[in-house]
Amino acid sequence: MRQTTLAVLSLSAMAALLTGCGGDMVLLNSKGPVAEGQSNLMMTAIYLMLLVVIPSILMALWFGWKYRASNKDADYKPTWAHSTAIEIVVWGIPCIIIAILAYLTWWGSHKYDPYRPLESDKAPVTIQVVAEQFKWIFIYPEQQIATVNEIRFPEKTPVNFKVTSNFTMNSFFIPKLAGQIYAMAGMQTQLHVLADETGVYRGFSSNYSGYGFTQMRFLAHSVTEPEFNSWVEAVKAGKGTSINPEAQQKTVLDAAEFAALKDGDRSKHQIENMLKNAHTPEEKALAEEAERKGPFPTKPYPVTYYSSVESNLFESIINKYMSNYHGADHSAQAGTEHVGAEHATASVEE
Repeated sequence: MRQTTLAVLSLSAMAALLTGCGGDMVLLNSKGPVAEGQSNLMMTAIYLMLLVVIPSILMALWFGWKYRASNKDADYKPTWAHSTAIEIVVWGIPCIIIAILAYLTWWGSHKYDPYRPLESDKAPVTIQVVAEQFKWIFIYPEQQIATVNEIRFPEKTPVNFKVTSNFTMNSFFIPKLAGQIYAMAGMQTQLHVLADETGVYRGFSSNYSGYGFTQMRFLAHSVTEPEFNSWVEAVKAGKGTSINPEAQQKTVLDAAEFAALKDGDRSKHQIENMLKNAHTPEEKALAEEAERKGPFPTKPYPVTYYSSVESNLFESIINKYMSNYHGADHSAQAGTEHVGAEHATASVEE
């Protein structure tokens, strides 16, 4: 019995440490209706499952104590084989819980569908998200500005994220506001969020995508509407550093500047070995390209503001991966009616 008690206490201590006891349990500390609803669903599912787990643990301990070898008063029924009451309990209760969980899953999947717009009296703010190697690029099509590794939006206002990738498949995640949504090259996914109050929320990549993916971190600032408007005006005027002194201010985010933002995906040691061991023209070209890009980042790319954005840059990023879609070159039609983006969104929704 003493060993059992010690084992239970040890497991309890380990569980407390693994859950970050005393820290910021971000998934249970939501700041928006989407994250709050998802958190409530998760906790409801846990409570329902505990209706089976806790009695099972207690009965296992009680049975072990009651039917121990030293207890001569315990019932001894070597020919016992069946109990209808026990069968009803051990099968009926789990079936009821599974049915409830199935309904909650169906209801929650529709209620918190990332493609479902949020109900609000305020017009949403649209932010186009590009997962780049290894950073996040944010384009504000309505404000005609762009940022790197930082976003700002008004509190209590729906935010419509349109997400794609310019390299491998990735995952866009702001835990306090909503669940993650995948970013995929040649496709556009969507995520709708809303922040209940002002604050700074951590965002990051939750999908391994190479050596530098741990540097794909950004901050999401929920601010008042006047503060948001002031920030937009400051960035457009080339004075974004007056709002965030640690940021860099640049002029225009066009195709050339966008291409220059791509990081290398090899370490310094790997690049040196490639240059040293390159013999054929192809190997030398590959080594020189790796040297030009430089090694993968060891710290996040600095926050950068762009006072203007090339028209339809986001659509052209999607379309360049769909150049052979139906035999057409959509990359040459970036200024047309969002052909690639519409096909990509439709394919995701289906």
